[in-house]
Amino acid sequence: MHDTTRTREPWGEADKAAWRARQQLRRSYRELVLDRMQALAANFNVQQTGNLSYDPSRYPLFLIRSHDWSAARPTVLLTGGVHGYETSGVLGALQFMERDAQDYLGRVNLACVPCVSPWGFETINRWNPLTLDPNRCFYADSPAEECAALMQTVASLATPLLVHMDLHETTDTDNTVFRPDRAARPKFTQSIPGWRA
Repeated sequence: MHDTTRTREPWGEADKAAWRARQQLRRSYRELVLDRMQALAANFNVQQTGNLSYDPSRYPLFLIRSHDWSAARPTVLLTGGVHGYETSGVLGALQFMERDAQDYLGRVNLACVPCVSPWGFETINRWNPLTLDPNRCFYADSPAEECAALMQTVASLATPLLVHMDLHETTDTDNTVFRPDRAARPKFTQSIPGWRA
């Protein structure tokens, strides 16, 4: 339930902590994502690129990439789960790597981060535990660890991207979960440095 008496004030740390305390683990990142990624190791390079400080042992970050990486080939990046509650992006990225990605090997470098926001995936949330929308945090010195980690991973590829496909969806929880939480803090702004509307 939201405290509607405070709807005209930005959320403070106490509001964010109260929201975070209501969140529950609803599914397993390890079982639904990490285990499937490890199964791809026979055909792809599956490498850990970092951890999220929210729970480093629970939230390791991984990149799946072509074994035969070549600077002479174009690079294609596939990402899912920037918004953790958008399940089809995560599962769709994994399914592509399991079923279709081998058809492209030798023609392009393939890089895939199927779950950018594992905490959001497990708690079925758009925001990360700091109440930041990761999709609004892809800029230098990002306050969202997920975004900073992905940008660092992309930079480490050391090849320009021909295309980046970031898988999103509209979910039924937009109206039942995200919008009510967002409405409880309508003055909330998440500015992007250097961006002018």
